[in-house]
Amino acid sequence: MLNKEISFTAMDVITSVYNFLKPRILGMIVALLFLSVMLVAIASTGWPSLDQIPQNLEDQSNIEGIGMLIFTDFVVPFEILSIVLLSALMGAIYMAKGDDN
Repeated sequence: MLNKEISFTAMDVITSVYNFLKPRILGMIVALLFLSVMLVAIASTGWPSLDQIPQNLEDQSNIEGIGMLIFTDFVVPFEILSIVLLSALMGAIYMAKGDDN
């Protein structure tokens, strides 16, 4: 019979948790920084109402007014969103490709 005694000390548990988290610490720090920046940006943004969008009576879809807002008042958030979407696309391609070992 195989009779093994299993005993875990606090140091063994801490060491195994540290060894598990060690290669992931930088990623967690970056993710937390990104989350904090996003929360601060969302909390401090004055969200425009429908009254602030320029109205065009000829074009009820108001694409021109939305385009003017994106490329005048919201240039920086638009560029940040494009970088985030590009990195998400690259990550999806990397994950879909898989390992070629």
